Amino acid sequence: MDPAPGNHLHAVRTELNRLEIYRRRTYLGVLTLTIAIMMLSWAFREEGDPFIAVAYPAFSAILALLSVAFWRKSSPLRTMEITLVAAVGTMILSRLAWHFTFSDPLNEHLLLLAGGHYWAVGILIVGGFITLGYRGGMIIGIATFLFSGILATHEVFGCFQAAGEYCHNWVYLVRIHLFLAVLLALTSAGTLLRDRTWSAFSRAEALQHWAHTDPLCGLANRRGADQFLSAEAALADRYQRPLTIILIDIDEFKSINDDHGHEVGDAVICGFAEILSNTVREVDLAARWGGDEFLVATPGVDLRSARHAAQRCRRAIERAAIAGVPVTVTVGIAEYIPGKGVSDAICRADAMLYQAKAAGRNRVITEACELT
Repeated sequence: MDPAPGNHLHAVRTELNRLEIYRRRTYLGVLTLTIAIMMLSWAFREEGDPFIAVAYPAFSAILALLSVAFWRKSSPLRTMEITLVAAVGTMILSRLAWHFTFSDPLNEHLLLLAGGHYWAVGILIVGGFITLGYRGGMIIGIATFLFSGILATHEVFGCFQAAGEYCHNWVYLVRIHLFLAVLLALTSAGTLLRDRTWSAFSRAEALQHWAHTDPLCGLANRRGADQFLSAEAALADRYQRPLTIILIDIDEFKSINDDHGHEVGDAVICGFAEILSNTVREVDLAARWGGDEFLVATPGVDLRSARHAAQRCRRAIERAAIAGVPVTVTVGIAEYIPGKGVSDAICRADAMLYQAKAAGRNRVITEACELT
């Protein structure tokens, strides 16, 4: 079942925090594996390879510092992601450039180039899309592909100019870059579909949220409350668990508007809604039922417990001068009767509310006629 509309924003923030924690942990795992690969290559390096001997320990130290930054959350996640892609990309592409410059990529070192370096180029392309999204991934992917293609083209032309009969392996470099082009196209298409699907779901979620939310105070509106109550009533009918309806009315709200102006009246509505949100449980519904009247639904709570909760809320409102104005509330409570429908419980709670008003306001009354 969907969360109470009034608590929707809190649920979204909680989920975003969980996703950020998951992403940071994923990056920590990737950095740890990358450092392990580099140090393993350094430990079993060939003689006469100064790049691995010098650059790999330096890059490992940089990645270790990035790991600490991810762990300590010392920078915004987006900044850290860009830094991560830049560091790993610099390492991979500089190693590729070193290989083309100081070795023989078309002959005896072709297998090392294909099996030892171009897999890292492919990971860089895919990782750019995963980390930076579609636009950032396209920039990284195209730049990586062009950089590698320029290196390979320069090597092939140089080989043909020097000794064309010994350059038969050029076709393998072409095939590798065709594979990279396919990888770039598939990853970009998948990322674009993912981003657009996420955007469509986000827009639909936002529209649903605002359709069920009061624009002034941020609580659920009547439509959102009806949806929540229908679902909870079905559960109460099925499992015979209690459901209590609480109606709250701000006392003499018209006088507040007349004496202090509508801006102060709006501030009182918002201030009261904030106190009400902080009073109810996360599983409860707090809604603006209409004008200066609010509704609270408490699943799993019987009439007696709901009365005590309403009394605490009433006292909290009485002690707090909202927007500089003394405010009191009157409360009527009724318990849902399985099979009778939500409207029946709301009507009985409304009747209790009018009894409390007739008794002098600033009080809580339940169906048992226990004036408190």
